[in-house]
Amino acid sequence: MTERVFLHVGAPKSGTTYLQRVLDANRAGLADAGVLLVGERHLDRIHAAMAVREDPRLEELPASAGKAWRRLVDQIAGWRGDAAVLSYELFAVASAEQAGRALADLAAYDVHVVVSARDLGRSVVSAWQERLKFGLTTPLEEWRPKPESVQGSEWGWRTLDPSGVAERWGASLPPARVHVVTVPRPDAGPAELWNRFADACGLGSVRVDLAVPRANESVGVVQAELLRRTNGRLRHEISGSRERSVWIRDLLAQEVLAPLGSERIGVPDAQSAEAAEVCARAVSRIEESGYVVHGDLADLRPAPSSDRLPSEVTEAELTDAATACISALVATMRDRAEARPRARTTSAPAGPVVPPGTRARARNLAARALGPYDNARVRQLARRVEELEREVQQARRLHLRVATLDDVVRELLLDPEVQDSGVTWAALRDYRRESL
Repeated sequence: MTERVFLHVGAPKSGTTYLQRVLDANRAGLADAGVLLVGERHLDRIHAAMAVREDPRLEELPASAGKAWRRLVDQIAGWRGDAAVLSYELFAVASAEQAGRALADLAAYDVHVVVSARDLGRSVVSAWQERLKFGLTTPLEEWRPKPESVQGSEWGWRTLDPSGVAERWGASLPPARVHVVTVPRPDAGPAELWNRFADACGLGSVRVDLAVPRANESVGVVQAELLRRTNGRLRHEISGSRERSVWIRDLLAQEVLAPLGSERIGVPDAQSAEAAEVCARAVSRIEESGYVVHGDLADLRPAPSSDRLPSEVTEAELTDAATACISALVATMRDRAEARPRARTTSAPAGPVVPPGTRARARNLAARALGPYDNARVRQLARRVEELEREVQQARRLHLRVATLDDVVRELLLDPEVQDSGVTWAALRDYRRESL
């Protein structure tokens, strides 16, 4: 029976994708060691976090999405091992009340909350990049994360500041069960991040394979500026978070632009200064709270940056990047067209080799792209069915009224000799012509 639950609640852009890939890749080995990786799919964890946060976007999703948190709780209850680990970064958005209700559902277990965080100056740049992927047009030098007090902000200080996340999620827990994992500086290597996380989750003795593919989700400084300018043209063409996530984030940013350049984006002086102030307060709050720290809180301080800012990108660089982007986009769409199922023929013409995984990515993208339209079509058809059902009921009631009126006319208005004769309907027509 499950005894301990480790709830990794974020923060975003703190190595969470890497950690989750390691967990997923070692699911079987963790299970053999008595550790459940909660959630069969990453999407289950996304929906569970939305349910905990009472995200209004759940209304646009199938009803099963709203029950995802309850399913994960049931999965933990059914586990026969000693421990369970649940990791998803946007649990960090939850309010203290929402976090409290979620923890109440896990009251039967020894719950530990794990919060990871990185250099807060780099966190600001990463948050700006993520906002770019959803249509942001504000230049980095003018952008600021929203204050911690702004509820529901996924890319503000509410999620980036580990002290606030730890306080909201750890309000009902002893400090010894609230863990802050700091992301090491780049020269330490990814294994050090896993070691710190494993220590926080009691996984230090579990052998895992750390050779997982690294996802390149960041865009270079030139490509980021190109994306920002492109968003200005797309704002009227692509709207809504689901459309933006498919076409701007997944296709344009991550699939096309990210492979074209990886020059790191610098941290503007104003944002670095603000991050330093937030860091000083966060370190003080964490130290005073008595939370368990895995790593060094100094890792949260903004490191000096000599990288270029988006405003320093030249027009010539943007022209070259735009040309490369168009070429890559055409090639991507060509590959997807080639990946579509075709009728088998005995002499199929030779064509370009489709890269491995392209078909799956294309099907996934198509499903996600059409999802909003499919949902809207289903809702439209459901409304039409309801209208038709109402019309049928009205027609039935009308037929009953006509039958009743027919009986009344027969009894009161027609001569008894006529009622049973073959001229009944002729008599009714005469009555209508003369009386109405």
